Amino acid sequence: MLICQGPGRNVQQGVVSEIEVALTFDDGPCPETTPVLLDFLKEKGITATFFVIGEKAARYREIIQQIAASGHELGNHSYTHSEPRETGTKRFLDEIRKTRDLLEEITGRPCRWVRPPKGELSIGKQLGLWREGMTTVLWSVDPRDYLMSSAMQAKAWGSSYQPATGDILLLHDNHPWALDVVRAIAETGSSRGNIRFVRLARWV
Repeated sequence: MLICQGPGRNVQQGVVSEIEVALTFDDGPCPETTPVLLDFLKEKGITATFFVIGEKAARYREIIQQIAASGHELGNHSYTHSEPRETGTKRFLDEIRKTRDLLEEITGRPCRWVRPPKGELSIGKQLGLWREGMTTVLWSVDPRDYLMSSAMQAKAWGSSYQPATGDILLLHDNHPWALDVVRAIAETGSSRGNIRFVRLARWV
């Protein structure tokens, strides 16, 4: 299975229900930024999905445990985040299996979500993931937080974001500006009173 966004907007009797948005974070865990982000998410009661790199997960097992213990989902972002076009199908699938096994060993929970590096997949790689029973998750909204240069820029994007039910946001918890993007979205959503952050399992 491959998903790029969640279910569309639900309207019942002419009334728009809560806007459900999934926050996803790639490229962690990072000891400088991920715990700070986790503290904020806990404070606000927000759950998310973290697509982690296996070699970083092996190095920072305690952060992986913290992510799981906080009620977030964990996803597989390969073991080394190698360049997709330079990585053959066998190596890619070996990295996915290695990362899956590691995350399941650390958390004691199944790990079924995969996000390939840069979102790039060949037909062979996708077929391999299907055979492994993995669900590929891409995204529908990309703030490009990895290109931002200040908290002000991140907050401006978050404040101007117009959410729609089913949005899957791509952020990066190894960069400092992801927190400012989420903080601005949360503050704007609270003022509207109709935004709800969900885990991917809510939709699939």
